[in-house]
Amino acid sequence: MRKTALVLSLSLLSFPALAAQGVVIRSSELRAKPFMDAAVITTLAEQTEVTLLTSDGGWNEVRTKEGKSGWMRLLNLKVKSGAESSAGSLKGLGELGNVARTGTTGSSATTGAKGISKEDLASATPNEAELKKLDGYRASAKDAQHYATQNKLKAREVTIPAADASTR
Repeated sequence: MRKTALVLSLSLLSFPALAAQGVVIRSSELRAKPFMDAAVITTLAEQTEVTLLTSDGGWNEVRTKEGKSGWMRLLNLKVKSGAESSAGSLKGLGELGNVARTGTTGSSATTGAKGISKEDLASATPNEAELKKLDGYRASAKDAQHYATQNKLKAREVTIPAADASTR
């Protein structure tokens, strides 16, 4: 009972801290759930103002001024100026427009995972059921070749660097 009350009170305290005002930085689909294959509710134009409600991995739940709610990719949103300090765990979203740009040319792309601590990584264990599920998505060599041909993709030589012991 005491544990339930603690969890409930913490969740109630943290909810208002997540809401922040944001803007769509590129035309993006608003989806019913935080998945790429979820139903599309609508497409929001660049510069559409939204309220950021909560986050789940690389997704943010948002609400438009017209009252439509749904999920958008994190990298398609930016917290409006001044909102970062009151946005709780959304702090730093104001710089998302620069995540895919590095240096002065803006030509390099980077990726990363947010919300995963060193402790999470250290205690992580494989989920065999999910690994088997991923195997089901594997394309055959024939399907891959067909896709490459249809999309006019060309083979390229790629050098894979040796694993660095310090990154393991």
